[in-house]
Amino acid sequence: MDELYTFIGKKAKRYYLWASIAVTQHGKYFYFYHLSRYKNAGALFEFNQQLPSTDKIYCDGCFSYDKIYGSKASMEKSKITNVIENLNSQIRDKISYLVRRTKAHARSYEWLDNRLAWFFVNKNIGK
Repeated sequence: MDELYTFIGKKAKRYYLWASIAVTQHGKYFYFYHLSRYKNAGALFEFNQQLPSTDKIYCDGCFSYDKIYGSKASMEKSKITNVIENLNSQIRDKISYLVRRTKAHARSYEWLDNRLAWFFVNKNIGK
C-alpha cells in the first residue's frame, strides 16, 4: 500500500491517491485505489473499508498506516514494497495528470477518478 499526490484544478487543491495491491495465496494480484482530499487516518480508514481483509500490510513510513493497521503493518523496505512503488511508477507513466514536474493537472475530480478507474480496471483484467 502506498500513497501519492496530485492537483485538481490548481496547485492549491492537493489530492491524494491511495493505491493497494492484494495478492492471493496463488499469486494473483488485485489492484485498488482511493482518491481523498487529505492524507490522514480518516482517508485511509475509508479506503480500508473497500479492501479485502488481510493478515499483513506492506507500506512505507506514513503515520496513518500505523494508526489503522497497528502490528499488521510492516514499514520496512523490501521486495514486496517495491511492487507498489512499481505500480506508482506505472500510474505516473500512463496518466499524464500524475507526471511529476509538469503543467498538466486534472481539471476535475470526476475526470481524474475516471482515468484512474480505467487504469485500475485494465490492471485487474490483465491488459
